[in-house]
Amino acid sequence: MSDETTVVAEDRPEREIEFMGRKIWVKFPRPEQILVWKRILVQLQSANDGWNGEQVLAALERTRRIIDSVMANQVDKDWLDDQMLDGTVTLADTAPFVTLAVQAFADDDNRESRRAATKKAPAKKASRKHA
Repeated sequence: MSDETTVVAEDRPEREIEFMGRKIWVKFPRPEQILVWKRILVQLQSANDGWNGEQVLAALERTRRIIDSVMANQVDKDWLDDQMLDGTVTLADTAPFVTLAVQAFADDDNRESRRAATKKAPAKKASRKHA
């Protein structure tokens, strides 16, 4: 037997969203990513003068790691890097990104559940009641 660990690639579904005027393919965000994303945004919004530069930078790095892990294509990650370096996109501008990704998949889930419910419901026959 071998002690080697096999790394299995994630097989998450992908959808296309529009973000800042660009079509971007995103992977389905894992619940853990969403949890950390929300927690960091709350921390950044409530950050006070007690935060030092290292704490702010750590929070910003985590948000960007989450964004990069949800983006399906390297070209989109490079685009976001360029926009941030050019100053045309700030990290605050990226706040809706994960929400858009989640909504892209929520629409599909709702559509599928409605279709399934329609198929399961028996057809009702119209009838008149006689008094």
